[in-house]
Amino acid sequence: MLLRLEIRDFAVISNIVFEPSYGLNCISGETGAGKSLIVDAISLILGAKASKTLVRSGSQSCFVEACFDMTDLKNRSELDKMLEAQGITCEEDMLMISRQIYVNGKSMARVNGIGVTLQLLKDVASFLVDIHGQHDTQKIFDEKSHSGYLDSYGGAKITKLHDEYTELLDEYKQIVLRIKGISSSPDYLDRRREYLEFVVKEIGDAAFKDGEEEELIETRKKLQLNESTCSVLSEVLSVLEGGDGSEGNSSQGAASDTSFAARELAKVASHDASYTSLSARANAIALDLEALGADIARILDEMNYDPELRGKTEERIGLLYDLKGKYGQSIAEINEFAAKSAAELSEIDANKDLLSELKTKRVAVEKKLLACAEELSAARKAAGKKLSSAIVKELSDLEMPNAVFEVDFTRREKTRFFSASGIDDIAFKFSANPGQEARALSAIISGGEASRIMLAIKNVLSRSDNTPTLIFDEIDTGVSGKASAAIAKKLKSIAEGHQVLCVTHTAQIAAAADCNFMLTKRVVSGNTVTECALLDNEARINEVSRLLSGGNGESSVRLARDLIQSFL
Repeated sequence: MLLRLEIRDFAVISNIVFEPSYGLNCISGETGAGKSLIVDAISLILGAKASKTLVRSGSQSCFVEACFDMTDLKNRSELDKMLEAQGITCEEDMLMISRQIYVNGKSMARVNGIGVTLQLLKDVASFLVDIHGQHDTQKIFDEKSHSGYLDSYGGAKITKLHDEYTELLDEYKQIVLRIKGISSSPDYLDRRREYLEFVVKEIGDAAFKDGEEEELIETRKKLQLNESTCSVLSEVLSVLEGGDGSEGNSSQGAASDTSFAARELAKVASHDASYTSLSARANAIALDLEALGADIARILDEMNYDPELRGKTEERIGLLYDLKGKYGQSIAEINEFAAKSAAELSEIDANKDLLSELKTKRVAVEKKLLACAEELSAARKAAGKKLSSAIVKELSDLEMPNAVFEVDFTRREKTRFFSASGIDDIAFKFSANPGQEARALSAIISGGEASRIMLAIKNVLSRSDNTPTLIFDEIDTGVSGKASAAIAKKLKSIAEGHQVLCVTHTAQIAAAADCNFMLTKRVVSGNTVTECALLDNEARINEVSRLLSGGNGESSVRLARDLIQSFL
């Protein structure tokens, strides 16, 4: 859940802090106040492309930082594993993500203070936030995305079948490629054998064992800490004991200098008793510094920091990442790749008529692949019927009582039968009015219809969605009146199981919110400044009134109060 968002020098925003709560959080304000800039700032946290035009005029950079509470994150173990692989830990279940964009166009991304790549930032952020904006409404028009929506709704069963299908498809493609290679090139087997021998030797020489990556990362963290500690202690010891004795180094060190001072004060005290106290204090300090130096020297000896082990550990981690880039995303996958390569190598050496063997194997794998594809297709069709029914119900609630929503399946042509997604082309079809044939979503003209269809899909999918924070940027575009009230109720429903942030310009959605935030802009010393304020109950009523009528007349305020009450 998003706890805090700080934005500095971002477009018209000088510095604001946004602290949403659980439930439905609505952001409103006058046109041009910068409501959608909050969503844009969060998009940067999610790894969106940065532009130097985002930097506020007169500033050298803009900065966005978000704090997330991961206490109840459902996919926590998977995210922790991803972070630990980069040496990132989460203390007190908090995750801090920041982006800084400079006027030269460069940017820096950090997770818990550690610099990360944008790809890692996107991977991490995908566990935390899902944004639905105007771009996403357009996304549902793309039929390539429809199988993904359906699979998300179908859940674990379809995911498992799709994984099995993908694995068989990969095996099938590899066999087809080998057959093609052998058939088209006389020296293919020789080149293949040479490659496989290299793979088996490279992975075998590395000899990584399951669990070793975690051990290496833990060792690196300990060595880094030891190195840092040794460096600090060595510097302190150098201050106490002085220089290294090289020519020209006249420093005697704090301990030696204090001892000298103590001896000199003792001489003075021997002639003048009034200096006895100072002499005693100086002597005590000198003894303490000598003892401190001796203790630090002993600790350094006992620590026995091994820079060679640090180098070997880094080298080993580098080798592992190199192999992961070639053969798999984990040690288990790398070793599995080696085992398969060894098996194929043995197969090449053992079979004189490998081409015939591969053709026989292709028929067997194709049979398994087709059976799995048919099972996946059947499961998707069953899920499609349920999804259609659920979305039609949602659309009815969203003031589209006559809407028809269908998940259409078209069997692919034989020439392109096995695709990455299956043997069917999947497309959502829709009709808003009775008597009209359901057509492709891309035929929809109304932005209001598109927004409500997307909200219906989001609401249905959110029941199985593990993402804790959902953001809707002007989901109410193109709707008003009863439809706006219906959308407000749907957002309220989604917010029962998620933190929801919604940028809105309609009174109904603002009235349904658990927390209301208002963005305003004003001119200060010739510069435009945007401010974000959490509204109390009276301010909330006034803002809903403004959205209703553009003002705060008595009748408008009374209507606003009644509207808010209707959602309680």
